[in-house]
Amino acid sequence: MFSAPAILLAAALADTSTCESETKESCAVVIGGTGAVGKELIRELVQSGEYREVRALVRKERDLGYFGLAEGEGSCLVQKVVDFEKLDDYADEFKGCEYGFSAFGTTRREAGGAEPFKKIDYGYNVKAADLMKQGGVKHMQLVSSQGTNPNSWLLYPKTKGEIEEYLKALSFDKLTIWRPGLLAGRPSGRPLETLANMVTPNYFRIHVRTVAVAMKHAAREGRVGTVEHSDIKEYVAGKEPSKLTEGI
Repeated sequence: MFSAPAILLAAALADTSTCESETKESCAVVIGGTGAVGKELIRELVQSGEYREVRALVRKERDLGYFGLAEGEGSCLVQKVVDFEKLDDYADEFKGCEYGFSAFGTTRREAGGAEPFKKIDYGYNVKAADLMKQGGVKHMQLVSSQGTNPNSWLLYPKTKGEIEEYLKALSFDKLTIWRPGLLAGRPSGRPLETLANMVTPNYFRIHVRTVAVAMKHAAREGRVGTVEHSDIKEYVAGKEPSKLTEGI
């Protein structure tokens, strides 16, 4: 018969999914962590066991289950509630992390028009990037979109392209920009996107978790540059192929 202390010690040693070890030096700060790609990214970073802290800047705190994490699995996840209209007031929350991630994004419909879309999608992203740079982030990663172009006449690709150019101008030590195509695996709150997923061939779609897995590995390996839709799939196929087609 094992004693109670021995059982507790064995359980602690068996729990490799937490991030409390002092040997883990990495810290990641994430915006957009409650979105479709973002919550998958949070789960991948936490479950990797490579971070002492995964800091998610959120509008409201969520339970671990929202991120697909079990109780006792999210010891390194720290959710910081912020007002994205006043990010300068939260500058300290951007400090002390080597890795920065933005999976933040909206649509014209969700924002309520062209002007609020630009204010939210461009404004929040570039302000957060400024603060990440000032706070010491060395490797920045951005989820953008296929077909971005800062000179486009269309609002969405133009805005995404302008965000990319802004981040490039900040001269992070490392910058990785992801340009996925149609995202599969989102909640069904976007009717047009749901319809598009129903009629679009798999080649043109990519699961949100696939993008998140790519971001995790890019941080681990220091991959930089702009990565297009098909290259994201190829990258993940060489790392964790089981997560490439999950949900599609």
